[in-house]
Amino acid sequence: MANLAFVEAHAGPAGPYEVTQLINTFLGALAHPFEALRDDLMGLALADAAAMGWPAINKERRSDSDPASLGDLIRLMRNGMAHGNIDLLSDGRGKIHALRVWNTQPRTQARTWGAVVPVAEMRRFLRLFVELIERRHKDFGWYERGAA
Repeated sequence: MANLAFVEAHAGPAGPYEVTQLINTFLGALAHPFEALRDDLMGLALADAAAMGWPAINKERRSDSDPASLGDLIRLMRNGMAHGNIDLLSDGRGKIHALRVWNTQPRTQARTWGAVVPVAEMRRFLRLFVELIERRHKDFGWYERGAA
């Protein structure tokens, strides 16, 4: 998160590029911690997550599947980005204003889920996920043992 904050503070037309760093930070934050929290997150309903301040990430197309839980939504977003299923959407003035993230069925390449997420909502989603990880680490004493 410190790298993301630095890049955002120093972003300019010739770089560094804050949305690129946001994507890299998102992938790095989700890779291992998601697996450790998978069971808890899979049990958290999207409505409950929204009540806790998580942004609503709505599916883009009517034919896209609905995530079953916050954990399922995180899994979908992580898989889409990890497999390169991401488009950067311009605001028409040279800035990236949103990301389109989607998933496909591996054998047929048929789209199964997708969403258009404003950059600000991606930041908020990432911040909440990192806060969740930090709370979990603190609860289990991982900081004291040096594992964090």
